[in-house]
Amino acid sequence: MKKLNFVLATILASAAVLSAQEDTPKYEIGLNYSWLHVNSANQDRQRTANGGSGAFEYNVNRVLGLVADFGGYANTRVDDKALTYMFGPRFNWRHARLTPYTQFLFGGAYVWNNLNNVSTTQNAFAMAAGGGLDWTLTPRIAIKPIQVEYVMTQIDSTRGFGSHQNDVRYSGGVVFRLGSK
Repeated sequence: MKKLNFVLATILASAAVLSAQEDTPKYEIGLNYSWLHVNSANQDRQRTANGGSGAFEYNVNRVLGLVADFGGYANTRVDDKALTYMFGPRFNWRHARLTPYTQFLFGGAYVWNNLNNVSTTQNAFAMAAGGGLDWTLTPRIAIKPIQVEYVMTQIDSTRGFGSHQNDVRYSGGVVFRLGSK
């Protein structure tokens, strides 16, 4: 009888623990404010731009997600604008309320500016590596208080930035979680 009680207690305790674990969302959609600081390789130009970014994440499992990240930034003081489009893996450490993560994204940047009344545009390689934290408000909504990344772009030197730029991007916003795995 003691063995039966032990087995029943173990099953009930396991069921309680399993039911307390959060479901992994199948999809996550993030809408963010983003701040981008562009720093040239030859240190002759630095610029800061404000804008927004959005990310779509498909969660393969509880830890691995595949991310598509799109951002738009503008420095209206000097009439510079940039769009980024990057894709890659995100590694999540899911807890009841907090989800810290790291991600590695690769793609491109489309830039245009108006320097001395001459408009120029260019597509260039871009990559980002960094991480952030999502704080769960409800099972379907989370707040992203911080996401910080190193962003490297390879914008042509005719813009005065050198052959590549070492940038920093901060983002914060809201995440909508859809479906479950």
